Amino acid sequence: MNDIPIKFSGYHHTYTLRVDFKVKVFSDLLKELAPSTALLNEPFLQSVEDCPPIGLTPVYAALLDHHRRPIGFYCFQIKFFKAQESIKLGQDEDFFCRLHLRLKTLVATLVEFNTLVCGNLLLSGPYGFYISSDYFDQRGLIYQHVIEEMQGWLKSNSRDTNVILVKDCFEDGRILSGSTYHSFEIQPNMILDIASHWKCFDDYLEDLLSKYRVRAKRARKAASGIVVKEITESEVQSCQDAMYRLYKQTATHAEFNLIDLHPNYFYTLKKNLKDTFHVYTYSLNGELIAFYTVIEDGDVDEAHFLGINESLNKPHQVYLNILFDILNYAILRQQKQIRFSRTALEIKSSVGAKPHTLTCYIKHRNVMNNTFVPYLLEFLNEKKEWLPRHPFKTLELSAVVLQKD
Repeated sequence: MNDIPIKFSGYHHTYTLRVDFKVKVFSDLLKELAPSTALLNEPFLQSVEDCPPIGLTPVYAALLDHHRRPIGFYCFQIKFFKAQESIKLGQDEDFFCRLHLRLKTLVATLVEFNTLVCGNLLLSGPYGFYISSDYFDQRGLIYQHVIEEMQGWLKSNSRDTNVILVKDCFEDGRILSGSTYHSFEIQPNMILDIASHWKCFDDYLEDLLSKYRVRAKRARKAASGIVVKEITESEVQSCQDAMYRLYKQTATHAEFNLIDLHPNYFYTLKKNLKDTFHVYTYSLNGELIAFYTVIEDGDVDEAHFLGINESLNKPHQVYLNILFDILNYAILRQQKQIRFSRTALEIKSSVGAKPHTLTCYIKHRNVMNNTFVPYLLEFLNEKKEWLPRHPFKTLELSAVVLQKD
């Protein structure tokens, strides 16, 4: 544990930044702060720390006032980023598109850096920090100071990071606008609000337009031979190798894959989160063919990682059935919302999820290099078009809107 004195412009007192690589150091402070999300609390963060993705190192900081009371908590991750390994650039038959692709591939081979991630690479959303309401209006300024101090402390501990990535700010939380950080938008987080009158899955089906209801019933029929089961902690442990193989099969097909999960990650989550972490398996003729996971974050379900036998996905419409099952169990648990994350936008839209814009910020520590960052982002950042769907009968349920809260 290391305590660093820190000053903020506009504040008379000297504050303290406590930094460490172990989240247990912050146990008492986190209990006192009581972050509003389970994804910034010790059980989840401890799971990531115990079984980190390959090449990722978590590090944490707490901000204390002049009375040594906690007023903020910050989650960081150190990750070596190599664009060539993380970005899967698409193929195109057009000559000029192929030429553009080759140029992108060439640039990608040159883009590699040790990154200080402000947030959590395993999640979609603003899970980088929590700060007391008394300091909420100045959270952007304070965040920049905290990041600078963290970079300095890491460098003094032989953990030099030359690039800073601030992850996933919703539209009203663009706290670094007007700073030397460069903003860029990534694929939106697909979020489904659960209507208060949905008491079972049939209520949801009743609100769908006819063609979407027929489609849902057809998908359910295609999966009629599949056995779906929520498994216990001991069962997760016994089948984690098979789950990991399915996860890898699905992750291999992703267009952007910045992390590679630890093989014991799912079991560790179940062990630490207990009944707030759900693992559902899909078996066909006694063989595990798919699974998905959900984290309960208060009255919101966070759809987490999954895995599917790709050869069986299409004939049994496994992925669509997973989306329906996530919704079904959320309704039964009387949850208010599902965060589906940022992949497979169109199919998630077709079940009723809406896109919520996410903005990231990036900065290179070298001033000269930082001036070229926007051009590099524009060159490498794939703009993927997709068609939003409107599955519900009523305008209130079917309108696709950006998050405004």
